[in-house]
Amino acid sequence: MNRWIFLFRRLSRQLWWRASLYAALGVIAALAGAWGAPFAPDVLAERFGGDSVEAVLTILASSLLAVATFSLGAMVTAYTSVSSAATPRAAALITGDESTQKALSTFVGAFLYAIVGVTAINAQYYGPGGRAIIFVFSLGVVALVAFRLLTWVSRLTSLARLSHTVERVEAEAAKALKADAERPRMGAALGTLSQGRIVAAASTGYVLNVDVQHLQTLAERADARVQILARPGAFRMRGEPLARLDGDKIAPDAVLSAFILGRERSFDQDPRYGLIVLGEIADKALSSAVNDIGTVVCVVGSGVRLLDQWADQRTEKVAECDRVLAEALDASELLDDIFGPVLRHGAHDLTAAIRLRKALASLSVHPVLAGAALAMDDRLLQAAQPQDAADGALLRRCGLGETVRAD
Repeated sequence: MNRWIFLFRRLSRQLWWRASLYAALGVIAALAGAWGAPFAPDVLAERFGGDSVEAVLTILASSLLAVATFSLGAMVTAYTSVSSAATPRAAALITGDESTQKALSTFVGAFLYAIVGVTAINAQYYGPGGRAIIFVFSLGVVALVAFRLLTWVSRLTSLARLSHTVERVEAEAAKALKADAERPRMGAALGTLSQGRIVAAASTGYVLNVDVQHLQTLAERADARVQILARPGAFRMRGEPLARLDGDKIAPDAVLSAFILGRERSFDQDPRYGLIVLGEIADKALSSAVNDIGTVVCVVGSGVRLLDQWADQRTEKVAECDRVLAEALDASELLDDIFGPVLRHGAHDLTAAIRLRKALASLSVHPVLAGAALAMDDRLLQAAQPQDAADGALLRRCGLGETVRAD
């Protein structure tokens, strides 16, 4: 992904960014009454140009601050609940929830609109025509606030539910996996460079984004090739390799500008991160303090859907950036990201083990996943070892068939 697009998308997901835009629109709308006064019909100015608009704005100003404060408190409560019930990595999706951000931003923007409008009326900023324009605007603001309030109340009923959190993480992981399936290796060609100059990281952190098109442009100008050694999600200390060059005409600083590093991983361009977060949710559900096998089954089902879609949508079309090389995702790592915690900490539970064996059997129909699924199934059988003979027989019957193993 282009680095500027990536940075803008990260910025646009911040709550303060959307709230600032709505606040600016509210202030502009409040001041626009004077600008639009000459265009107000005389009938409209005569009917709505009185003191009624001040009463409407006063009600909005006095109520919306309390509504915005309450909404922020509800969001913080939901954030804390998701952090403790699921994982702190999933809680970041609460503040990034689009419906939540729109509701909070609308309340803040409408509050500032009302404050500026009341102040302008008291300062005699509007004439009769301006008051009429503001009255019409206020009716629209009231309708928008009512709509956002209803959607916010509906969202509150599901915001802190664990099942809703699993759905949100699954949706984010699905987008990243779909992007990888449609553009394997981020559009780079498959391959490695046996030798070449190493470009090292200038800081320590996780790789958040790689601008492959920028690397392609650099390689074309220098008639060289570039190998990506650190995909999004990789952790690199300062001085560790990010890329390898087969020529000396490309400036290392230009290559470094294609890599964005940060303190925490991001769901964007990182297909494994969503699977890891789902695995963490299942791992916490398996703890003795929680012991929620239902959530484990739900997460395993999410993993089957995600990996099935990824394997089914994979294409091996001609690479868009033929001068940039990268390695493909490892299917065994994808399986271990989401199913590894269930295997390590849930193999002793018959319900979790049976569900995992069935999931691995379902995924084994895809050639790209069959080998990794078979290897994990063997590990699961070795780790389970039920004490009861009947449980052991039931577990063995629920997994991969002998035909698949023979293949």
